[in-house]
Amino acid sequence: MKVLYTNMASSVESWLVKAEGVLDASARKIVGLDVEYDKSRDSYFRKKKAAVIQLCYGENVLVYHIYHADEKCPKLRDFLWGWRYIFAGFCIAKDKNVLGRADLPVHNLNDIQQIWRDPEKSWKRTQGLKDVAAAIIDPYYEEMKDGFGNTEHSMWANAPPLPDKHLEYAARDAYATYEVYRRLDVYERGFFSLYKHSEKKRSRDW
Repeated sequence: MKVLYTNMASSVESWLVKAEGVLDASARKIVGLDVEYDKSRDSYFRKKKAAVIQLCYGENVLVYHIYHADEKCPKLRDFLWGWRYIFAGFCIAKDKNVLGRADLPVHNLNDIQQIWRDPEKSWKRTQGLKDVAAAIIDPYYEEMKDGFGNTEHSMWANAPPLPDKHLEYAARDAYATYEVYRRLDVYERGFFSLYKHSEKKRSRDW
């Protein structure tokens, strides 16, 4: 993966310009999206804020430390609200609320959790990203969140730079989200194509 970690709006804008160039030339314009929050409890008087926003297309990942941004990035708002791209997230309800409060509404955000479940783990009432990624990408992802607990999650809003452990976690989350949705999209279109254009029966050549 190629990971850009930054809190500078100019760097985010440059990354987004490159992303748009690649995505606009692609048949399927899919972007993985994830959000990490500050450590405050979500209450009426103190709402959670976005600490880190991750975006991914292909093997390119942006880890934007927005909690410590040097200035606002209008380009990011335009990118998220634009109609051209398909954004994929996992368990997105809180992400949408947090991004909305940051004036970063997402126009076309799809929730993987509402699209697919691992049939081999039907006994689990709630499946996480690691369950889905392990089934669809590689069993390695079963351990993608190991060793990252409440202490680590309370550090997202800390002053930059973030520890390497956090950057790895953030990048892996964004990539897994992107890759899972990309593969599900391929499978769905493949099934539809098979149904719509079923092959004619071929006679034997012997």
